[in-house]
Amino acid sequence: MKALIKFLLVCYLFTTAYVQAIEIKGLFEVEVTALSQSREDRNAALREAMGIVLNRLMVGDNINQDATVKIALDNAASYVDQYQYDLNVDAKTGSGARVMRVAFNEEMLMELMRSSRLAIWNEIRDEVLVWVVVEQFGRQAILDVDNNKEVERALQAAAKLKGVPILLPLMDLEEKQKVLVADVLSAYPEKLMQASERYDVAAILSGKLRQQRGCWRSEWTLSFNSKIEQWTVPCLDLTENLAVTFQNVYKPLASFYAVKADQEGMGVVVLKIAGINSMTAETNIKAYLRKLPMVSSVKWVKVEQGQHVFQLKTTGTQAALQEYIALGRELREKGVDMRDSSLLYEIK
Repeated sequence: MKALIKFLLVCYLFTTAYVQAIEIKGLFEVEVTALSQSREDRNAALREAMGIVLNRLMVGDNINQDATVKIALDNAASYVDQYQYDLNVDAKTGSGARVMRVAFNEEMLMELMRSSRLAIWNEIRDEVLVWVVVEQFGRQAILDVDNNKEVERALQAAAKLKGVPILLPLMDLEEKQKVLVADVLSAYPEKLMQASERYDVAAILSGKLRQQRGCWRSEWTLSFNSKIEQWTVPCLDLTENLAVTFQNVYKPLASFYAVKADQEGMGVVVLKIAGINSMTAETNIKAYLRKLPMVSSVKWVKVEQGQHVFQLKTTGTQAALQEYIALGRELREKGVDMRDSSLLYEIK
């Protein structure tokens, strides 16, 4: 009965909310630790970095074991645009570990991921609203970002590692009066769902982080796509605990939004876009279209009655392409040109 009530409440939320999506920056960039600047340690760090990037863009039970991915990981250096080292001195031991910042070539990795035939989740992603109760020294309270920077920074870092955009509640005076600790942890989350409506999100993560001797335990509920998933994370370092947490958040979201490449289903779609008034705007739109996971190439054709005509080579269905464009904030759909079945859009 409890699960049914929660299910119905979530259904209500997702049928009434208008979801905003954002473009995530830096999905092809990551920081890892390198033992030294030797060639062997550098290549090991680059392999680890590439694995992190691919696992925040692709969907699969064991992505690193995909035949195409395995070969690419062994040659990770060939996909790198740039990297640099920073020395990070451990205050306890005095030893210096080198932090390597790596930026991978976006076009090369997109081509690799398409050839792997695994599903791809692109940069246009919905925010996840996170309600979290923190228990420390026997006291429970909804996370206050001003008074608990450690947990807030750890949440943001773990979410960024998986490329999951998160939104923390404002916790203004009105919200503090309406939402209590018991509401976040309740099996009957009616108040929490009502409070969440102001944020217009498709996914809500709620749970509790409990600090114990030298470690943190947590328990979570993810409400998404009219479904509820629950899990617990055993006592771990705060960073490790939240890394596991957001891996569990990533899986259902990526599985829902990802598009699987299908080279046999390659087709051509024509877009006519109004409102492009400069070369810069045209360049930006071409770059945006190239980032869509089912798009293998974008060709500008001509200007026709004030509309810029683009020819896209795509995999998957035209409906999937339209859904992905609808998630973004760049283009507004205007219908179909019945003369040639091209898709009509305008700049937002």
